[in-house]
Amino acid sequence: MQSSKNDLPVSSEELANRYFFGIPIKDPSGNIMTDENIAFYIKAATLSVEGLLNIKLVKQVIEENLPHRINEYKKWGFIGTSFPVIKAGALTGFLGNIEQIKFPATWLSVKKSNDPTATHRMIHIVPTVGAVSHESVVYSGLSPHVGWFGQSQIPNYWTIRYCTSFNSLPEDILDVIGKLAAINIFHQLGDIILGAGIASQSLGIDGLSQSISTTSSATNAGYGARITGYLADLKQARVDLKNKYDGNALTVL
Repeated sequence: MQSSKNDLPVSSEELANRYFFGIPIKDPSGNIMTDENIAFYIKAATLSVEGLLNIKLVKQVIEENLPHRINEYKKWGFIGTSFPVIKAGALTGFLGNIEQIKFPATWLSVKKSNDPTATHRMIHIVPTVGAVSHESVVYSGLSPHVGWFGQSQIPNYWTIRYCTSFNSLPEDILDVIGKLAAINIFHQLGDIILGAGIASQSLGIDGLSQSISTTSSATNAGYGARITGYLADLKQARVDLKNKYDGNALTVL
């Protein structure tokens, strides 16, 4: 069981080793759950966590439209982004479909940290001069400094492109993804511990008998204790991760 680490934050092999230790991921006939099915649950858990925390766990380039707020722009061109910024690539201002201003990438400043899991959802425009940069700002209309008919905000003015994710994926996030994916798999395994729909089994030969019962029933899962434990962990982790990685949108007053 192996899945690509290029598109999943947790591989199927890692999932099995961490969350199914001692528990075979197979049916009573010995058929192992396919890598595609395991990868599906990992992907679903990843999308759930990304949506909860407003992050992307696989490094990718994001392009989005953001409003121009004159008060923020006056503070070293502060622009808040939807996702954490690793590196900014381009910033262009548009009125409708008309390009007004374009900043060189060397002017776009992103906060750095020695914490590889840090999240900074902002860029600043900091001019560079002389030998530092041979690029310059290109104006094709009104400067954003002027505003627009006295308005403090222009919707969808900026088009910004930047790389997002983490330089190192946080282990607390990976743990939540692993447990979310594992719960769905445990539900399936619990239903077929002895066979589909079988909660107990007995065998008798010449006066000797043996019976095997599981915790599986109409109202209880075969791996209910493990599922309950993971759910309890996730309930608290959801709050902790939301406070740590999502936070509040920043604005300049």
